[in-house]
Amino acid sequence: MIIPAILVNNFSDFEEQAKKLSFAPLIQIDVMDGSFVDNISFTEIEKINGLNLTTGWELHLMVQHPLEEITKWANVKNIKRAIFHIEGEDNPLSTINAIKQNGWEAGIALNPDTSERELLPYISSLDIALFMTVYPGQQGAPFVPEVQEKIVNFRKTLESKETELTIAVDGAVNKNNILEIKNWGVNNFCVGGAISRATDPKAAYEELTNLTDYV
Repeated sequence: MIIPAILVNNFSDFEEQAKKLSFAPLIQIDVMDGSFVDNISFTEIEKINGLNLTTGWELHLMVQHPLEEITKWANVKNIKRAIFHIEGEDNPLSTINAIKQNGWEAGIALNPDTSERELLPYISSLDIALFMTVYPGQQGAPFVPEVQEKIVNFRKTLESKETELTIAVDGAVNKNNILEIKNWGVNNFCVGGAISRATDPKAAYEELTNLTDYV
């Protein structure tokens, strides 16, 4: 699945991008606190309901304290999933439980330097594992190919445990590397600039979708 991502620091830019990308069934919203990453996202989250879009939302919580953010977003409509970083400061199981209490799917994200083994205590409680293929916080950061080894190892661990879990990547994904990434065992592809900065975002989205559908 291709999931367009929005990384902005004001609501005006968010509204513009959300409407431009509303053809997608699911859009990722990058939520940033200025501490876990340098960037800070917009705070007028209640305005999202006023956009009256039918797309679903996936929250990527790039924050030190995801429990606080989950509370802030509880009344936003059409949130399907929230993903938090294992490197944050809140207890992972408490965070997973808080996400699921809102009726959302739960995921954990890993920065490029974090071992995939950090996920193992939680895989039975998760719906998705998100591997960052850039250092997070800004679009346009360079791709980190060494993440391949972590994903391949994690996929083998899931198979050995006969466990099903969606594996996603986020960061510098584009038409030139998406098939290689798919071959690592990846299911979902969070894509920022390769879609949002394209001359025709919908055509770029469809091209990536067709590439990943190709067997």
